Amino acid sequence: MVDYSLAQLSVLGSMLIDAKIVGDVVTRMSPNDFMDPVGKKVFLALRDLYLDGAPIDPVAALERMDGDQNENRKYLLRAMDETPTAANYQAYMDIVKRETRLRRIQSIGLSLASNAMSLDQAAPLVAELNALMVEKEGVECLTMEQGILDFYDELERKPEYLTWGLDFLNAGLTAETGDFVVLGGYPSDGKTALALSMAYAQAEKKRVGFFSLETKNSKLFSRLFSSVANVSGKRIKHRTLESEDFFRLERKVDEIKHRNLYLIKASSMSVEDIRSYARSRQFDVIYVDYLQLINDDAREEFQRVTNISKGLHRLAQDDEVMVVALSQLSRSGDKKPSPTMSSLRSSGQIEQDADIVMFIYREEPGKMRSRRILRVAKNKEGELGQIALLFRGDTQTFSEDHTGVPIKEPTEPEAKQQAFFDLPGSEKVPWEDGYHNAG
Repeated sequence: MVDYSLAQLSVLGSMLIDAKIVGDVVTRMSPNDFMDPVGKKVFLALRDLYLDGAPIDPVAALERMDGDQNENRKYLLRAMDETPTAANYQAYMDIVKRETRLRRIQSIGLSLASNAMSLDQAAPLVAELNALMVEKEGVECLTMEQGILDFYDELERKPEYLTWGLDFLNAGLTAETGDFVVLGGYPSDGKTALALSMAYAQAEKKRVGFFSLETKNSKLFSRLFSSVANVSGKRIKHRTLESEDFFRLERKVDEIKHRNLYLIKASSMSVEDIRSYARSRQFDVIYVDYLQLINDDAREEFQRVTNISKGLHRLAQDDEVMVVALSQLSRSGDKKPSPTMSSLRSSGQIEQDADIVMFIYREEPGKMRSRRILRVAKNKEGELGQIALLFRGDTQTFSEDHTGVPIKEPTEPEAKQQAFFDLPGSEKVPWEDGYHNAG
């Protein structure tokens, strides 16, 4: 176990050794995390240098510190001497924050026992103790000063939004870990195939778990291999592959092997089961196929789906993963041209919880060879839009239709609900408010 005072020294020593980590440290720690008075002065000096954009080194830090300069110099030299490498600075930060909190709790306990002679004197100490006890993961309070630090720290980083395997979505969505995304579709309209292709694209850079509650892993993998290699799923199923098919499959083996995509048979899993498994595998993104099949104790369907939606939303936020939940849609008759938010089955909670809602459906209901329409119906941090996709059922593949054939317009009042991304194959229409559905 690392000594607490040594951990404090090592955090500061790491900042002095490697200036690149200073931004991360000052956004995650506060001066109150350092109980050593000189250590607190060092932290404040380094934070000031960082905020001013000045070079960060021991000489510059010493100049910013007040008090006994000889003592300050010795402390800086000791911090660097006790820190052989800055590589473990995050572990040292965790130790410091945990131990500082414990010591503050102990100090308050001693004050309660020795100094609180009445309930009025005890009240502020108890309030402070309660505040410390609720400081846990998932509970955050952001000061304006810390907000500024976080904001400028983020500006220095190039944003890394998740890709989807479709240019239309890559251009229109700024989805990231912590988001809850819903992909809705009617049975057999292609939502599982689309979700698999999205998961495969994201697994090039992220660890992705695909939890299937209705399809065996072997069938999912066969469909995925068929799609990636562009080989007929029917010929795979009936074992009538031709030499060209084997060549195409073999050509994709190495690519598929290196994708961080995991297929999980999840029948009877609850949200907590999915959460535990996702944590153990350290997934960045998880897909759930599909939401209404997740196990929950509530008997009434409305309450059950409400609980599941809330649980998946919390999972995304608390565990900092992106959750993409597939949802079965309710049919109100095949003549309805396109689904709306009211089509999300069983509970309005899904619409409320989701950061992004997408629908995949047939442009011409009931026709096997109909184009599929992919519509972004809710997007908290961007515009809405839709695009026509060509779907090849034999290989379960989608491609954007850029033929210029306009999408058949939905009937009123649904036409008023749509905006379009400025992309080929989509018809641009103006919006009065400019940035629709920004909340």
